[in-house]
Formats: sequence, structure tokens, C-alpha cells
Amino acid sequence: MAGQRKENINRVVKARWKAMRFRERLLLRVYFLLTWALPEWLIVSLVKRRAKTHPSEESAERARERIAGVLPARPDGRVVWLQSIGPGDSAANLALMEKLHELDPDLVFLVTTRTVAAQGIFRKFAERAQVLLLLTPHDGRRAVVRFVKHWRPSLAVFGESELWPNTIDILRRRNVPMTLVNGQFNGRLGRSIGKLPALGRWVMAHLDLLHVFSAGGEAEAKKWTREDCDVIYAPNLKLDADQLQVKPDVLKDIRAVWGDSPVFFGASVAENEIETLIRAHDIAAAKIPGLKLLLAPRWKEEAAAIHAVAKGLGHDLPRRSHEGMPGATDTIFLADSYGEFGVWLEICFAAFMGHTLFGGVGHNPYEPILHQRQIVSGAIPAFLATDYQYLADIGLCHVADTPEKIAVEVDKLWRGRELPTTGFEEFVKMRGFSTDIARRILVLAR
Repeated sequence: MAGQRKENINRVVKARWKAMRFRERLLLRVYFLLTWALPEWLIVSLVKRRAKTHPSEESAERARERIAGVLPARPDGRVVWLQSIGPGDSAANLALMEKLHELDPDLVFLVTTRTVAAQGIFRKFAERAQVLLLLTPHDGRRAVVRFVKHWRPSLAVFGESELWPNTIDILRRRNVPMTLVNGQFNGRLGRSIGKLPALGRWVMAHLDLLHVFSAGGEAEAKKWTREDCDVIYAPNLKLDADQLQVKPDVLKDIRAVWGDSPVFFGASVAENEIETLIRAHDIAAAKIPGLKLLLAPRWKEEAAAIHAVAKGLGHDLPRRSHEGMPGATDTIFLADSYGEFGVWLEICFAAFMGHTLFGGVGHNPYEPILHQRQIVSGAIPAFLATDYQYLADIGLCHVADTPEKIAVEVDKLWRGRELPTTGFEEFVKMRGFSTDIARRILVLAR
């Protein structure tokens, strides 16, 4: 069976290589050459430099992981390699890992992420499963060969933007099955392969299983993949994730100063959304006595710019990284921290989803829903349209794009906070589908 698969994939990949235009083949050859010739000491140096300005993405102390220069001992057993970019994609991988572990508790999970911040998502799961956490090696030929040769994965699972040429080529040559989950043809996946379609078809030919969640994705996927690729149309894996951890000590501290005050949460917000949200808060506060606004930036590095915008509007915000907690009389708090998102969801009665105003790409909308919190969105973001529209259809997402409209939704959600919401029942019915995806993925593992 494995020999037949290898023969088939090599045949299709070779055919699609020939079908590429000269310019595309040249581009790929140049990429292979440059990534082989690039000195690894230079990559390490660049990572250390970037770590100074982007500490949530890179780590100077762990820079050698980016060239697979730090490789812990390989445990015995089947290793499943899961690769994602940041916290969002990692939440989807974690949901899948939970099901894979239930089906086969002996699996070893090799988890790699492109950002340091994403690693914390897996630490609690690592307390009950075999999990190795590393930063993703850059797609250099020597680094990937070293990485794959050492770990000998039985299976590789990628997020939708993680199909890098050297990585998939080397995995194919070593006959490692490859899967891609949470793909969107109206999102990052569609954009990346659509720029150079023949090259995109060569890339997609490497996949043995593809999970897509955007509407119409299954039919579109079959135009790109091999005939024997298992294409699955199912919801976003984030819908099947567990509720975010709530740290009891942090929850106790915030409640000690804000008590039972009504809190509206701006989740993973962008700098250009702050003025709109603060103005919405000021309008809504006239109807909701004691209303608080809690703002959490997507990246901690954005906190200073957000603080400056708020100060220009007359609000000198206390910051989690500076003052620790707000004072009892503070009405707005800047939660520039990682790993405490669950706490902020726990104390709020509703959340605004950041990066949904002004053409933003959105943020995982299921995190608040898992905490039984309805959401407000500036728009139905194009890259997560399927998810946001689904939540809007069942009454859990409310679209509002101006301070006045957001304030109206905040007031409605506060007044209706204790009323039963059938949308949450509908949401619960949708969960559990990831078990089937995990089962079909495990069939591929060598």
C-alpha cells in the first residue's frame, strides 16, 4: 500500500512539474538553490535580531531551533508532526490533537510553531500526552533534511499557509504522508496557490488528506489535489476546541477591583479600532451604569501604540504589563498579556472581535462562544466568512461598524444577558466532528 502511494504521488508530482510554465519551474529551482546556499549562521543572526523587536514571535535563546540545530532525543513510537503559525492555527491543531490522543494514547506529538507565543497553548495538553514543543525550522534544505531525518515522522499535519517547498519535497522523498487542515479556498490557502496556479497544483499534489471548511471548498479542492487525496468538508476545527483556561488567581484579582461591574471585552483588537471602541463605550456607558471596557491587543508589542491612541482621546489606560490591575474607578483597562484571554472572557458579558473593522482579517470567533459569550463584529471578515456568518445565522454574532451601532448592540447584550439563547444549543450540536477527521488522518500514519 505504501509503495503504491509513493509511486502514485511521484507520478502526479512529476506530471505537474512538467505542466508548469518555464518561469514557475525557474522560480522553484532558484528557491531551492537559495535556501540551500543561505548560510545557517546568518539565519540564526537574523532570528536573534528580530527577537529584540518581536519577542512574542522569536526567541534569541532558541534561535538555533530555526535551523534544526537543537534536536531533543526522539522518543520511541509513532511521531505525528503538527505545524502551525501562531495561536489561532495552534488552537485548531490542539483540537485535533485531543481527538488523535483519544484514538491512540501512545502517539508522540511533535508540535512546531512559527511564533513563540503559540507554544503556551499546548502546555496543559502536554501534562497528559507525549508532546515535544519546538519552533519551526526555516525552510532551508539542510535544516529540513536534518529535522525530518532525526524525527522520522509517521505523519505531517500542516495549517493552511504552511506548505513550504523544501519541506513537502523532502517529506515526499521520505514517503511521509501529508495532511492539511482548516484550509480555505476563499482565504489564505486560495490566495497562496492562486498566485501561480500551476505551481500551486504541484504543491497540492503532495497532500494525502485535505480538510476544508469554507463553503464550496470541497468541490474547489478536488480541482487542485490528486484523485486519491481524501478531501473532507467539515467545520473549522476551532469550533471543536476546549474552552480557554481561566487562571483563578488572575480572575480573583480583577474581580477584587471591578467586582460585578459590567465588562465589555475588545478581543484581539487593532490600533485603528481603538477610537471606535472607546467612543462606543462612552455612548453605552450612559445607559449601562459602571460599564467597563477591557482591551486586549493581538500582539503585546501593539500595546504602546494603543495606549497612545487612548491617551489622545483623554483616557490614560492602566496596563496589565505596567500597573498589573486597574483601579476600582478605572473604566478602561489594557490587558497586554498572554495566556490570560480566558480570564477576560470569563468576566465579560460580551466581546467585540478585533480586526473586523476597516477590512481586518478577523480573529477566532469561537473562543468567546465556548465561554457562552455572544460577540459583536465590525463586519463579516472575508477570510473567516464561513465561521462569522454561521454564528450570525444562529444569533450569536451581531455586526456593527460604528461607535453608535456598537453601543446599541452592547446595550442589547447587557439587557438580554440572562435570557436563554438557542444559538448556543445549535453551536453545541455542531461540535464533535473532529473525531472523524482524526480517525481518517490516523489511517494514513505509517
